[in-house]
Amino acid sequence: MTARGLGLVLAATMAFAPAVAGAKGPRVNSDEYRKSWGVEAIGARAAYDAGLSGKGVTVALVDCGLSQAQRELMRNVSRRSRDVVEGRTMPVIDRHASYVAGPLASALDGRGMVGVAYNATVIEIRADVDGGGEGGACAFKPSDLARALDYAAEQKARIVVLPLQHGKPLGARFEASLQRLVDGGAVVVIAAGNRNGPDPSWPARYAIDPRYQGAIVVAGASSYYGMITSWSNRAGQVKTWFVAAPGEWVLTDCTGKCKLVSGTSFSTSYVAGALALMMEAWPQTSGRDLIQRLLATARDEGPAGVDEVYGRGVLEVARAFGG
Repeated sequence: MTARGLGLVLAATMAFAPAVAGAKGPRVNSDEYRKSWGVEAIGARAAYDAGLSGKGVTVALVDCGLSQAQRELMRNVSRRSRDVVEGRTMPVIDRHASYVAGPLASALDGRGMVGVAYNATVIEIRADVDGGGEGGACAFKPSDLARALDYAAEQKARIVVLPLQHGKPLGARFEASLQRLVDGGAVVVIAAGNRNGPDPSWPARYAIDPRYQGAIVVAGASSYYGMITSWSNRAGQVKTWFVAAPGEWVLTDCTGKCKLVSGTSFSTSYVAGALALMMEAWPQTSGRDLIQRLLATARDEGPAGVDEVYGRGVLEVARAFGG
């Protein structure tokens, strides 16, 4: 049976979580919800109407560290968050992690914005290099990323988000840590890259490595209008494990004024948030099986079926929940 076929079987046979009496989700006409247009675009309301919010699901975000993040986000950030660089004294300069975490897990509190999984628990794992990379942007060493994956595994995170891109494989140490992580049952959401390439960048290409196959989903960027952006890397050889999600003109970091950001990093927020909602709904179902369901229910775009641009299609949470 092909991976796509397995997903279709799951979609047909998994029982849908019953609605929760008196459950309250985001109000469609609220300013908080309107700012979070990506949540509506992916059809997350089907999950909210069933009383789901990501509660009880732990997501590890490997990034540049959270500093002065919006208060509504910090409500969901775990005290188990850590920096893998011991003894670091340099403060967080790049706000990339705050931008990614906002659409993933900002709390429903009537202010700012709301995240897809607004009651999920986020473990922020800082793994950047002091001084950053080109232009001062956040950059990482593979050895630090390996330590971050090991920590996520120790903390039993069910979802790990890697909103980063690289030009080549990350080496044996990183690969061994990734192996331990997925062997422990976690799934990984990785950004496709922002260079309009025919294939995703690394580490997203690990999605087709037999050691990790089925435990990694790759996020490309779709626009406000629901089509893949001109700059997002395409699905290419990773097409079986690729889905597009909002990544252009995303509002985030609503401390006073919101920031408007674009990048496949922010697409990972929506994919990880969708998986968190699904994990709350079906807590006994493996992360790999939920990835199959998420991919099998994506909205088909481009050439019919799995293709080298959209992969499995565009994220549709409502369809994953039977809508």
